[in-house]
Amino acid sequence: MTDTMTALTVPVQPRRGRSRRNGPLAYIRGVLRSKSGLASVIGIALLIVLAVGADVFAPFDPDKQNVSLSFAPPSWLGGAEGHILGTDQLGRDTFSRVIHGLRLSLIIGIGAATISAFLGLALGILAGYFENSVGIVLMRLADIQFAIPFAAVALALAAVMGPGAAGLIILLGLWGWTGHARTISSTVSQVKRLDYVVASRTMGASTWSILVRHIAPAVLGPVIILWSTSCGVLVLAESGLSLLGLGVQSPEFSIGTILSEAQVNLRLAPWAVIAPGLVLVVLILSFSTLGDAMRDNLGGKSKTPVRNPELV
Repeated sequence: MTDTMTALTVPVQPRRGRSRRNGPLAYIRGVLRSKSGLASVIGIALLIVLAVGADVFAPFDPDKQNVSLSFAPPSWLGGAEGHILGTDQLGRDTFSRVIHGLRLSLIIGIGAATISAFLGLALGILAGYFENSVGIVLMRLADIQFAIPFAAVALALAAVMGPGAAGLIILLGLWGWTGHARTISSTVSQVKRLDYVVASRTMGASTWSILVRHIAPAVLGPVIILWSTSCGVLVLAESGLSLLGLGVQSPEFSIGTILSEAQVNLRLAPWAVIAPGLVLVVLILSFSTLGDAMRDNLGGKSKTPVRNPELV
């Protein structure tokens, strides 16, 4: 994993009282007013509905095999009736498998991103507030982690725990904390020097009170933006690991697993690759675009960068 700078930027602003004009609902409305924000929300909502309701929307059992229909093209191209996206090498319905696999991919991506966000928030606040002690240690640990090849760690974990969804969530969640922590640490380092925080410290407020009442609320914006972006990145990471045989294994399957199985027969059944590939592209772009829209509505351009952890 490497820590690359992205275009995400978040302004550091003092805490203010909530009002109708700058409250959470106003912020959500602001995100939805932008075309990119609305499109990304619609895309994510549609995919989540399909994934959650896969048992309802799937026309066939995703595991049911019918070898006589192997590599059947989509029904609208003259293929087997009812198979709108065709079938795979075992005659299983591609559409049914994609929306069922999407469910597991979302669980892994969102679960891992949430773990990374909470861990990065906690460690980032500590590193930024105690930057000359705890911060030095944590940032050196982050540097050490950056020097370790992610694929080697994934291979070692797969050998110890065995491939599976639970292991992937743990691996991706714990590995992603560094990018969050670096961003939060940088933001906290600025926030703690603002007048209202200095005044609170001067009046005798405890460290815990300052962290909870002033520091944490000030960095929630960058955390939410990073979480949104990381969801798409980690779904892509899961797909990549599954392609290498280090991810989800049968009988479970995700988008990455479907792509891994279909790539072998790309020339015979391109639809078996195109369908899950397009779903993956839409999912990643939707989460990434939502993060950009949230950043723009939070305050536009600023000198405070938000780092986006990416897996390579």
